[in-house]
Amino acid sequence: MSELKADDRDIEIEVEIVSHNVREQMIRGESKSIAFGLLEDDPWQEGNQERNRWEYKDWGNNNNITPGSVVRIEGASVNEYQGRMSLNINQSSRIAVLREGSRPVVEPGEPVDISSLPSDGYVCVVGRLMSSRADQIHRRDGSGSIDVVRGRIADGSGAIGFLSWEPFDYELGSLLKIDGAQVKTFRDTPELNFGRTTKIEPFHDANFADTESLKQEMVSTISTLRDGSKDVEIVVNITSWEKRTFTKDGEERYLWSGQIADPTGQCRVSAWTDLPIDDASLPMTVRITDARVRAWQGIPDITIDREEQLTILEEAPWEGELDLENLKIEVPLNELVSGPSRVGIATRGTIISVREDSGTIMRCPECRRVLREGQCFEHGAVEGKEDVRLRLVLDDNAATCALLVAKDAALALLATDHATMVDEIQANGSMAYVQKIRDLLLGREVDVTGRIINDGQGAMILSDGVTCVESDTGLIATELRARWGLQ
Repeated sequence: MSELKADDRDIEIEVEIVSHNVREQMIRGESKSIAFGLLEDDPWQEGNQERNRWEYKDWGNNNNITPGSVVRIEGASVNEYQGRMSLNINQSSRIAVLREGSRPVVEPGEPVDISSLPSDGYVCVVGRLMSSRADQIHRRDGSGSIDVVRGRIADGSGAIGFLSWEPFDYELGSLLKIDGAQVKTFRDTPELNFGRTTKIEPFHDANFADTESLKQEMVSTISTLRDGSKDVEIVVNITSWEKRTFTKDGEERYLWSGQIADPTGQCRVSAWTDLPIDDASLPMTVRITDARVRAWQGIPDITIDREEQLTILEEAPWEGELDLENLKIEVPLNELVSGPSRVGIATRGTIISVREDSGTIMRCPECRRVLREGQCFEHGAVEGKEDVRLRLVLDDNAATCALLVAKDAALALLATDHATMVDEIQANGSMAYVQKIRDLLLGREVDVTGRIINDGQGAMILSDGVTCVESDTGLIATELRARWGLQ
């Protein structure tokens, strides 16, 4: 589809149908059923490479277009509106199904809780308008800009940002039913898009949560921050603050950077403006509003652009003081795996795998990448620096997660030191040492601390501490006998 132009007609193309929805639409005074949705090109592509995704409209209401199916479309045409390209499947177009679809067809018109929205597709939601502001999107080719409206809507289950490509003039606090909104995910954060086919109308529900109660529910915690989040409101302790300078386009610039914490975790904060923060007053409690989140190495970083986004509070809304040195938030492994990247976590699980590359490794002295046959991916052949790590897999019967244990934590877990490990590997070989680790750790329940990176390709805990849980084998045996009714 990247080769198509706005005036292309009579196109033949093979695509995969991502979503398919049907709506009644008035055309020349007559009500007709029009299908629309999303499709992707290059359906036979192997691997996880990104594919082009377009909206489509099916004017022929073909019954053989279903989500997940791969079809050949003959006689389609391209439509362009406000710089966005879409595909028209005309009444005269021919459809050949090359692979049957397996995804369920979602019926439009039935509202879905915001917390249950999919990562893509067309949906119907009922929510209260919490914020709204005019904005502009500048075309990449420099040909001009598009007027849009951004904001947030909320229901009792959560809140979500939206982007309206059409005029959007509703009062804050209005309860709206929005049918035919398209969910798009930017980084890790979903967003609703309103276009020409989106139907928005006032909704009446006396039992729906009011604006004030929804505002309280919209206040984020560090544990809920996701890469790409916008309009974030959060109350945190600022624990450190420093000025960092850099050079861009020959000009010296600066930004402020610090560490923040709340009872659910820790992360970083950056500010592109001077803020009334004094090192002598740290730690200090602040409220941050209208912030955006970008992840660095998988860890959220809150960005502040204007001074009015920050309010200094006299006291924290939580009880007691945060022990920043030992702040470890206990989270079940299955919640960590399904949630965002976080630092300062503690969890428990069973070691079910020990990778063969556990033990001693060689790292590049420049970038610390692991060398492969003396070669660094970035710097080529280098003289490596020896290090220690363990690559394990952790399981809690509900989820599985990769576990990478750094040198100090690995040596403490194995009750050894670097020199002793090297001597044993040289004497018996690396595989014999890995087998020794397996004999020691496989099946053992452990407590783990560190940080988790969840980037969509899988979750990995980078651990700074692992300790084995001492089990009462007699008690476990008694519990098993009772569970299975044994004497």
